[in-house]
Amino acid sequence: MVFAGYRITSKRGYRGNSYHAGTDMVKKKGGVNAPIEAFTGGKVIHAGWGATGSGLGGYGNVVVVEDKNGRAQIYGHLHSVSVKKGQTIKKGQIIGKQGNTGDSNGAHLHYEVRKSSKANYGWRKDREASTLDPASYLKQFYASEKPTGTYTVKKGDTLSHIAKRYGTTVSKLAKINNIKDPNLIRVGQKIKLSGKSTDFKVGQKVKIKSSAKKYATGETIPSWVKKQTHTIQQVTTTKVLLKEIFSWVKKSDIK
Repeated sequence: MVFAGYRITSKRGYRGNSYHAGTDMVKKKGGVNAPIEAFTGGKVIHAGWGATGSGLGGYGNVVVVEDKNGRAQIYGHLHSVSVKKGQTIKKGQIIGKQGNTGDSNGAHLHYEVRKSSKANYGWRKDREASTLDPASYLKQFYASEKPTGTYTVKKGDTLSHIAKRYGTTVSKLAKINNIKDPNLIRVGQKIKLSGKSTDFKVGQKVKIKSSAKKYATGETIPSWVKKQTHTIQQVTTTKVLLKEIFSWVKKSDIK
């Protein structure tokens, strides 16, 4: 779910005779002044009041982010902004606080994706033709990016939400982070978004690191053993048993 933590109040589409170009949503916790995080990284090309005739009239306090595709991402009706024009921001960075400024009837976020970020921030009279569906766009955007770094679990997060947000799967995150039960993650936990799993399995082909010096039982590891591929026969919490040499090796010494 790309809008995890929000309640959708109005989607992109016709509302009576007018076309609503974005998605309206309310942060589930925080009300006015709830922090609004950027859905993607990019460059801030506007941060402040949306003046009439600028392409941002009626949006109140608004932040416009130009993303890597040249699209203008609009964050409207903010109570206040936390970034400056010209600033490069990262996904998840707080760009302002949820508000009720401009042509608004309650505290919420109006999020809109315009096809262009150029003249008038991509505003066109034909609102349908000049904008994209926000949810669909973000799903494609995330799918095109290989997740990197780590994510800190927040209250209300699930591994499923994190996987969808970063374009990966629950099984991959569980494997990378050696999570036995995907339903049990805790607030503040660091989740690796990419990398190799440290959860070894029986039958897996592995090698011993060249830096390894001793087996788990204390004997010296011969250099020729480190150059061969071995099959894991048994796994414990801290070590593995290699079938071909029938020796226990520390997990930290396996690559």
